Amino acid sequence: MRRRALTVLGIFLALGAGAAALLLLHPPCLILEYTGFYCAGCGTQRMVLALLRGDLKSAAGLNIFMLAALPAAGIYAAIEAVRYVRGERLLCRAKGFVPVLLGVLAAAAVFTLLRNQPGLRWLAPA
Repeated sequence: MRRRALTVLGIFLALGAGAAALLLLHPPCLILEYTGFYCAGCGTQRMVLALLRGDLKSAAGLNIFMLAALPAAGIYAAIEAVRYVRGERLLCRAKGFVPVLLGVLAAAAVFTLLRNQPGLRWLAPA
């Protein structure tokens, strides 16, 4: 159990370091750069920075999809980590996991399409 806990700790530390590097380096979105279209992730870096400042309104204006998706992904990761450390069956092995994952990916695709429509520019990063 201790080895599993250290593995989970290492993964979360690596993810945290990667997120911090992204916030510090501000890499451009390659999809936006090469196509001119906003992807589902465009504005996420600035959204996180707005959240760190406590500005929820600006964060929602930058990327409302990721504002909902990132906390949900974090909660899921925490639940999976606890289940892994306890030696329980992981949720990603459950029968309904793939349909849920495909639903999330479909929602991201629909959000991407909508935020690039002329009448829905309010979904684009402000």
